[in-house]
Amino acid sequence: MTQSTVAADPEQYVRTEVRNGTGVITLDRPKALNALTAQMYRDLLETLWGWSDDPQVEQVLIHASAPRAFCAGGDIRQIRQAVVDGNVEAGMAAFTDEYTLNNLIATYPKPYIALMEGYTMGGGMGLSVHGSHRVVTENTVMAMPECAIGFFPDIGASWFLPRVSLLGRGPSLAVGRWMGLGGQRITGADAVAIGLADHLVPSDRLEAFRAAAITDGVEAAVAQFAATNDDDVAHATLPERWDQIEAVYGADTLEEVMAAAGEDLAGASPSSLVRTWELLDVGAASESVTECLERELALGADTIAAPDFNEGVRCTLIDKEDDPAWQPATAAEVDVDHIRSVLKTSRSLRTRP
Repeated sequence: MTQSTVAADPEQYVRTEVRNGTGVITLDRPKALNALTAQMYRDLLETLWGWSDDPQVEQVLIHASAPRAFCAGGDIRQIRQAVVDGNVEAGMAAFTDEYTLNNLIATYPKPYIALMEGYTMGGGMGLSVHGSHRVVTENTVMAMPECAIGFFPDIGASWFLPRVSLLGRGPSLAVGRWMGLGGQRITGADAVAIGLADHLVPSDRLEAFRAAAITDGVEAAVAQFAATNDDDVAHATLPERWDQIEAVYGADTLEEVMAAAGEDLAGASPSSLVRTWELLDVGAASESVTECLERELALGADTIAAPDFNEGVRCTLIDKEDDPAWQPATAAEVDVDHIRSVLKTSRSLRTRP
């Protein structure tokens, strides 16, 4: 009989404790770069729901057990396997838990501190960028690489990518497109410069920051260990490329962007590029992260049932090949009207039991 959810993990990958009024979450799947399984989504969601109205928990801090990766994304192979097994709704149950978790973090009633050391990609950004106190180091690598596997930037990316901005300048949909379409990697300093993180803490001081945040509170830890804004900007390289990126990715059509971007978008799923282009345009005009996540959930259901998702995950993550057979093969052949119709719909997030 087909199961309604993806199977539970054989090991416990999410460890939790309460110390000095701080709910501490440790992601502990280092060999997989803390890729998030369906069970991890459920564990995190139940933990945060429980702590949200627990008077013994004054703040939440999430970090990883090893420095190489905070979280490199969702374990998308689980979702693909559910689809291959003919159980799309099992895959969608995992996405529903994940997006509900992202929404909970974005609206959490207590300080939520994310220590984003190392790889912080896809689902890892969903666990961090929506928080109230987002801490990076010089080793942070941040990206949304979903177009390379036949998916699209999700976890609320249609909310935060169109709103990236440099100090003193308005939101840049163009730079959000650059990150979302090409899966471009940025540094911790860049993340602070464009508003996807709040503080840069040198990696050799991160453990001291974590201890101080638990003992003295996050604001005291920031004052003692975080770099100044001037230091953050000095190490950022994205501001120097800002105008060039806007010139390329601020074009009126995806076709113009693809012609100008060249190799930046080579190899990405044409369907994913169209989905992402349309999604970010709609997200830029949205009124809340919840609205964006509910729309992304509807688009996710449509996307995992399409051939590029199966092919992209198989080729990139399972067989480790670099020649996916995308269907259709060009962006011009993608049914954009169908994608726009899907973007007018939504699927509900979970409500707390």
